[in-house]
Amino acid sequence: MDKETISQRFIKKPFKTFLTLLGARMSANCLHWLQMIINYMKLGRWMASSDFQIKKRVRDRAEVFDVVVKQVCDKKVLYLEFGVHRGTSMRYWSSVLKHPEAKLHGFDSFEGLPEDFDVDGPIVESTHDRKGAIPQIDDSRVKFFKGWFEEVLSTYQLPEHDVLVIVLDADLYLSTLCALNHLRPYIKPGTFIYFDELSRLDHEPRAFARFMKESGLRFRLVSIENSLNRAFFECVK
Repeated sequence: MDKETISQRFIKKPFKTFLTLLGARMSANCLHWLQMIINYMKLGRWMASSDFQIKKRVRDRAEVFDVVVKQVCDKKVLYLEFGVHRGTSMRYWSSVLKHPEAKLHGFDSFEGLPEDFDVDGPIVESTHDRKGAIPQIDDSRVKFFKGWFEEVLSTYQLPEHDVLVIVLDADLYLSTLCALNHLRPYIKPGTFIYFDELSRLDHEPRAFARFMKESGLRFRLVSIENSLNRAFFECVK
């Protein structure tokens, strides 16, 4: 064993011990935010390693949306949203999509997530539970599909459309992958896909990476907010 390896082992063991002692004295919330700091650093690395070119960052989700809206607002769009919650995003897209034959379909259990995640932080299953209440939106083009994704999508038929816009706020890896896999036959060059929780690399980014690898589809970054947490991608090949 060389000197460098011996030195590394000597340093690692007491340092690991120190970290466990430090962690025992920290609150769960503090540890959560430390983990988020690391997550955002990893997200920056993931973007670079995935060869997504970041030319410009925008301030918030509305501005991320606006970049795509300018390209599709007058077209016959099929807008699919996974993770509707209170319907904030659905109301926005309902107001900006002008074509009378555009369709906006939202998918959600409205009873929370199928499993808890990030339990040491503020986002847990209970915060997503709408007790079955479906948002009321005064637009005949809007329709909601209540239930777990895998159950609803097994019988869902996509209506005719000129442009497909997919908004994924499913949070969880399996839920995100489920939606992507079901829609695989319809995702083609010109399809736009949005992710709302990229900072949790084990969930939406992991599902997106697996989908790209297994499908062979390629995407370009269209718009992204300052934190890189929310972004729109376009299928190019």
